[in-house]
Formats: sequence, structure tokens, C-alpha cells
Amino acid sequence: MCGLAEFYGYKESIQKTCIGYRLSPKFWGKGIATRTVALMVDYLYSNTDIEIITASTMIENQASERVLEKNGFLKTAEAVPEDWGYDRPTAADKWFR
Repeated sequence: MCGLAEFYGYKESIQKTCIGYRLSPKFWGKGIATRTVALMVDYLYSNTDIEIITASTMIENQASERVLEKNGFLKTAEAVPEDWGYDRPTAADKWFR
């Protein structure tokens, strides 16, 4: 296994979902995340009623930001506190497509 990709936070009332992805470091820089996000976006827009897709990136993860930019996402907020399961909230940038 090289990583994971997920849909989460589905909001039926506004046809919105969030996407997430993580790769093992030995698979970074190979285009896997970019292609995975492209497939996820295509699936959502082609096979569901989803109209809004969001994502979050840790502010220091420039590579993940580039993955979203390559897939047509726009940054909508910077350094927003978010619960990533650590001891305290982590600053994250928010993305929209």
C-alpha cells in the first residue's frame, strides 16, 4: 500500500463533500497524489450529485497544495485551526473546487 484517499464530511443539503489523501514518503514526487485527486474529482462530478468539493492542507505542505492547484482547486482560507487528531488544533489552509 502506498497511501490512502478518502471522501468525508458529506453534506447532502448542499451537495458538498471533502477529499483527503496521504502517501507514504517513499511514493512522494511520482504524480500519484495528483492523479488520485483527478480521479476522485472526476468520479464525484460524473457519478454523483456533488457540486462542491473541499480539501484541507497543512500550511507547511507545499507539495499537497500543488496537487490541489493542478486539479483546479482554489485556496479560500489560510492558517485556519483544524482538528487533525493531534494534541491541539493544527493550522490548515482550505481549498474549494
